[in-house]
Amino acid sequence: MPQIKVHEKALAHLSRGLYRSPASAIRELVSNAWDANATEVRINTSYPQFMQLSIRDNGDGFTKSDFEALMKGGIGNSEKRTDEAKHLVHNRPVIGRLGIGMLGIAQICGRFTITSKPIKGEAFRATVTLYDLIKEKLDRDDPDVVHTEPEVGDGDGALKTVDVGTYDFDKNVDVASIRRGTHIVSDDVHPTFIKRFQDSLKGEKFKEPSQDWAKCVNVFTNVHSLNELGDYWRLLWELAASCPIPYSSDSAVPGGLIRSFQGALVQYKFSLIVDGIALAKPISLRRNPGGGFTKVPIGRETKRIYGRDLTFAGYIVVQEGKQLKPDELRGIMIRIKQIGIGYYDASMLEYSKNQGPRAKWLTGEIYVEKGLEDALNVDRDSFNRFHPEYRALQERVHKILDDEVFPEVYKQIDVRSERRAAERRETREHRLRSVLEDSVGKKVRIKTARHRDSDESLVDVRQTATELQLTMRDPEVLQVRKPNQQLAASVLALFDIASKEDSNSLRRRKFEELLVALLARW
Repeated sequence: MPQIKVHEKALAHLSRGLYRSPASAIRELVSNAWDANATEVRINTSYPQFMQLSIRDNGDGFTKSDFEALMKGGIGNSEKRTDEAKHLVHNRPVIGRLGIGMLGIAQICGRFTITSKPIKGEAFRATVTLYDLIKEKLDRDDPDVVHTEPEVGDGDGALKTVDVGTYDFDKNVDVASIRRGTHIVSDDVHPTFIKRFQDSLKGEKFKEPSQDWAKCVNVFTNVHSLNELGDYWRLLWELAASCPIPYSSDSAVPGGLIRSFQGALVQYKFSLIVDGIALAKPISLRRNPGGGFTKVPIGRETKRIYGRDLTFAGYIVVQEGKQLKPDELRGIMIRIKQIGIGYYDASMLEYSKNQGPRAKWLTGEIYVEKGLEDALNVDRDSFNRFHPEYRALQERVHKILDDEVFPEVYKQIDVRSERRAAERRETREHRLRSVLEDSVGKKVRIKTARHRDSDESLVDVRQTATELQLTMRDPEVLQVRKPNQQLAASVLALFDIASKEDSNSLRRRKFEELLVALLARW
């Protein structure tokens, strides 16, 4: 039976857990479909049993000989972008790089069947079986799996390869019945995956996902963390957040910040459907009752870093005065060739200034058009933080936070504080007015004097046949805590009104009556 070969630069990672979550592994298969010009990828998790995993696309597919070349040493040694003339449909950028995505599914299953039918060439079906305990065998350089072979070409060195499993072609498959594209299916899903996902359906907050994605997003935005919903909901969210699919609409983020990005994503004509649910990016910031949004677009910029271009654009938006939900939406997402890298970074690319709760209001995306790929770690989920291109992007983002985002956030905090204070003053003045109108049976007009240094009476009361005119001294001149100034001024106004009565007993009774009524409504 033929052996599967893995290039040396991938072997140390492939079997040790290359991806940090099931969504990250599946995302690589989605990227493969994108690069194969697919317009649709359908994933079926066999919800709610999770005993089988299926990923099907309608892309270009690949031939039996292409598959054999990949299995015999091409994994981890496939540079998709070496052919600069390669063009994808709808002006898509090429996503894939090392060609290791297919076996990334090893984190989810131990065996899978792959069926593919190309536009031209021979269709095939093969079963891939991955070895158990490969990590231990690698650690001890087990000669059954680790081999040294002569280097191809002029070099005098040697190429180290690793056997990670076997593959076998189905000789009885009806090639004519195979649909165009690639279909990967596994009935050998790891027990841990099955149990974790089945257990996630038993949580107190678990809700049956709707086939309407907008309703699913509403569920996401009403929990503090995806952990409350469990692994299945997290899978949906992470795939939606990281894959190159459109937003629900170009108004999913306020201020037109995503309009140009949405236009490109729609133009790419690529859809992702999981268990019958058509996904879109899981962000919806259309309403913020009681507050607004600080919106900062990042126009397309190109920086020259050691002779290479780094080109990017994006946005940062702050939901003023209100923590974002879920927590996983907080921070900044970097996308390279439309694929999200490591999801949202809550550290804001290691931003060093403590902004307290305001950091929990912020989300943003940076679309990297050119560059930064060499800063990617092999898991495609994280960056080499000391790579010069990453540092350049980091510095630019931090400057935007310092010069544009947080100054505006603090300005709006002051604006909202003053607005709320004015609303409170107006409400309390209305309550004082209603107490007095009930007492005197007339319309009451209230205004505030601005004679802060005057030693005259705090209140000027004038009555006509139809109304009472009350002029109060500015509450801010009173030597009490600011939250109590308006109450103190109102109490003193009641006292001075009551003092107009003819006797001490009437004055006391009137003051008590007015004070009790005011406190009941305050």
